[in-house]
Amino acid sequence: MTDPRGLPPSARTDQSFSPRAMAAVVVGVTLLAGILVGIGLDRAFFRPSHMGPRYGDFGRGANADSARQRMRAEFARQLHLTPDQAARIDTIMQRRTAALDSIRKETGPRIRALVGATRAQIDSVLTPEQRDQFRSLQHRHSRRFPRDSGSRGPPA
Repeated sequence: MTDPRGLPPSARTDQSFSPRAMAAVVVGVTLLAGILVGIGLDRAFFRPSHMGPRYGDFGRGANADSARQRMRAEFARQLHLTPDQAARIDTIMQRRTAALDSIRKETGPRIRALVGATRAQIDSVLTPEQRDQFRSLQHRHSRRFPRDSGSRGPPA
């Protein structure tokens, strides 16, 4: 069959998709978009950090205690520790946790002050619209990596 210009069907340049082919393309694009949105939502809300425990999990409070217990149990399992070894290592870790808490109490206020001063300096460079966006990013970050309820104090 030829078109009015006498060209065979394979030589036509104005071919359009059949309705069935167009529907298949639309379904394929929709499927791909859905997969990408699903991956994005999964990473944003259900798996905020693929790098291990979230910030604060090893800080203070009930969540920190259960996180420490999970970490020690995994450590013991991977190293095939005897019960005696696990108990001795547990004692070492408890002592070190107390020392770390002491260091946090000393350095925490200085770190918060430094972070606050840095944020203020960044704010002074940004336009009002950029400041709003920067605050939004900070808010999102604080939701993904919440501070624990210990003595670290309010965010800087």
